[in-house]
Amino acid sequence: MNIIDIITKKKNKQVLNYEELKYAFNGYLNKEVKDYQMSALLMAITINGMTYEETLDLTDIFIKSGDVYKFDKPVCDKHSTGGIGDTVTLIIAPIVAALNVPMAKMSGKGLGITGGTIDKLESIPGFNVNLTKEDYHKGIKDIGLAVGAQTEDLVPLDKVIYALRDVTGTTESIPLIASSIMSKKIACGATYIVIDIKCGEGALIKTEEDAKELSEYLIKIGTHFNRKVKTLITSMDEPLSNAVGNALEVLEAKEILETNKQTKLRDVSLEVAANIVSMAKNIKVNEAKILCAKVLENQTAYKMFEKWISYQHGDLSKVKASDKIIKLKSNRNGTITKISALKVGKLAGLLGAGRKTKEDKIDYSVGIKLLCSENETVTKGQVLALLYVNDLNIKIPEEDLKIFEIK
Repeated sequence: MNIIDIITKKKNKQVLNYEELKYAFNGYLNKEVKDYQMSALLMAITINGMTYEETLDLTDIFIKSGDVYKFDKPVCDKHSTGGIGDTVTLIIAPIVAALNVPMAKMSGKGLGITGGTIDKLESIPGFNVNLTKEDYHKGIKDIGLAVGAQTEDLVPLDKVIYALRDVTGTTESIPLIASSIMSKKIACGATYIVIDIKCGEGALIKTEEDAKELSEYLIKIGTHFNRKVKTLITSMDEPLSNAVGNALEVLEAKEILETNKQTKLRDVSLEVAANIVSMAKNIKVNEAKILCAKVLENQTAYKMFEKWISYQHGDLSKVKASDKIIKLKSNRNGTITKISALKVGKLAGLLGAGRKTKEDKIDYSVGIKLLCSENETVTKGQVLALLYVNDLNIKIPEEDLKIFEIK
């Protein structure tokens, strides 16, 4: 078999069989296929697509590249395709665990403008994200909850392909996204999986048409591997939460769990949690939502949140946002017609809350707190947002501060 023949075949819009995919992708993992050769194959896949059969085969190859976790009881998992202010995992994990639905979740770091759950958890001093296989089993047994970073031994093929996709303009391939997501979920031992597909300018998936296509791929893969998968398509044209930045988002999640604060983030989190609980308990989503709302209201979920963070050695009392704050003020009277998720994400990155490469260091203390919402009337000079910075003399281009549209 020859990697050049495989690249050429996909370039010519032909279907690759299992053995060809295995040869190419495992060859890359074993450093027998070069970066530039795999980049060419990934680009051919991104341009010409993959059939369902190819995608199922690739997912299987990904899964078999490392360990597969198995738990004594069914566990649930949740995935988001990424967005701005998407702190849903930190809220739903304690909600579902408080309802005796075990959750084992592997999360990723953020790249570009979208924040990663692992970065948010690492903004909690002491919190251990580097869980071993044994740690996952112990977390599920002890408190019914374990969330950590992808381990070296779990889907290592996805790890190297993901890193290459990110720097070769091949992140938006729907079959590659589907294989990446589902291989990790299946290998991590999940029985019930809810996938929140973010759709809009601040997300990887830009159109509803693409979101629906991805949904079909995910469900077909789940069915093939005997997993129960539900997908939700939610908007990411505006930030999901009022806080964007790692420590800020942790503090907002804590506030919602502690006070049941009514926000868009709370509503989306309840929807995701209810879908997980409905599958795990085999009840209607509306019934599950009532249960989820109840553990939020009576602070059972908040107590589970504190228990979980402490169990993984985190200290919530030491989560701190920067004390250096710049006020972003309105330059006119009018009504806010839009808050751009894309621009908010880019601005947070400029402040140091994100990374452009995997090697970049994140400043967990910086970020943005939005003080106004869409359709709100504002006056000239009114403070619209607070920018938490590490240097008050930071130079931010005027264009990058235009996160609000006011008419």
